[in-house]
Amino acid sequence: MASVKGPEDQTVSPGRRLELLAGVPAFSHLPAPVLEELASRLTEERFGSADTVVVEGDTDDRLYLIVEGRAEASTTGPSGTVPLATLGPGELFGEIALLELQSRRQATVTAVEPLFLLSLRAADFRRALDAHPEARSAFEGLADDLLVTKLLKQASPFSTLAGERLQRLAACLEHLEISTGDTIIREGEAGEECYLLRSGRVEVLARGAQGDERSLATLEPGSLFGEAALLTDEPRNATVRALEPCTLLALRRSDLLEVLGEDRQTGERMLELVRMRDRPRRVRGIEVHHRSTLTGETITTLKDPRRDTNYRLSPAGWFVWQRLDGEHTLQSLTSEYRTRYEAPASHAVVEAVVSLVAAGFVEGVKPSTEVLAEGIDRPTLWQRVRATMQRILE
Repeated sequence: MASVKGPEDQTVSPGRRLELLAGVPAFSHLPAPVLEELASRLTEERFGSADTVVVEGDTDDRLYLIVEGRAEASTTGPSGTVPLATLGPGELFGEIALLELQSRRQATVTAVEPLFLLSLRAADFRRALDAHPEARSAFEGLADDLLVTKLLKQASPFSTLAGERLQRLAACLEHLEISTGDTIIREGEAGEECYLLRSGRVEVLARGAQGDERSLATLEPGSLFGEAALLTDEPRNATVRALEPCTLLALRRSDLLEVLGEDRQTGERMLELVRMRDRPRRVRGIEVHHRSTLTGETITTLKDPRRDTNYRLSPAGWFVWQRLDGEHTLQSLTSEYRTRYEAPASHAVVEAVVSLVAAGFVEGVKPSTEVLAEGIDRPTLWQRVRATMQRILE
């Protein structure tokens, strides 16, 4: 709970208030008399450690400037709370929600240690910006940067990036406006960019065995798509078309690979995503042989006549093999396995698919050597794929 001091018992001098405001780059566009007026209207507030100052999604009428202490800004991602930034003395927060009437908080801010803040009412802030458009432009540019960073952090593969790496990645993104019905990527073509959906909805389509185009999914804001062709040597495995006007953030292959090369954890998360979306297919020409043991157990073995290679399937492997038609994703296979066998975990399905691809009996995503180079003292690619896929399914 915040404690608020009135004008009669304020402890921050007028000079210090003005210094703190002037230290915020976007406020530097305001004339000195305006800054002095704003400084005189600041209210002192204190929060204890672990107190919540603002809550994502709420409406509020104040922005905050940190005098002492530290706070954490966080957002809600697909798997829970995602930290966005650690804030310290001289840093501002809460201004994005004040740029427009009835706008909502874009992050939750919580005190990491006791906080001493100066707050400014929305009416005073907007009045200054209305009189000085250059300051409003500066704050809107800052807000846009912060919202792009938030979107990146909410996209699962990039949620572990922080600091300079996150800022460099955000700076690489190209903003694109797409009209309803436009094809963003086309199945079978080579890919040099992936896309983060900032606004609007897109439809993912793929051609079936009969050549008919069918819908696989509808993606909402915050979704990443098109990354598979950048991480493999394969062409696009689906078509993506805009269902309504969309804003996209495009990331080039070279920039993505640079990030993955610097951050192994992000690379593994990206590989998890690609694997879960993959639609593996049986290699043609594989023979299937069944035989019964004396105990009545049925043993199923695959044979590749071209390589004279055999592979014995586990029960889960046989379940998977029958469905590897290029239309089932690994995610749908694991869901079906859990439902049919009431299995709390689907490690057996993960193991079966990864092992079949590794043995050459199934065509699946094979990461490019540029993405995850093998090292003598590191786990093999398939060991890493197996481990990371099991983690995401637990």
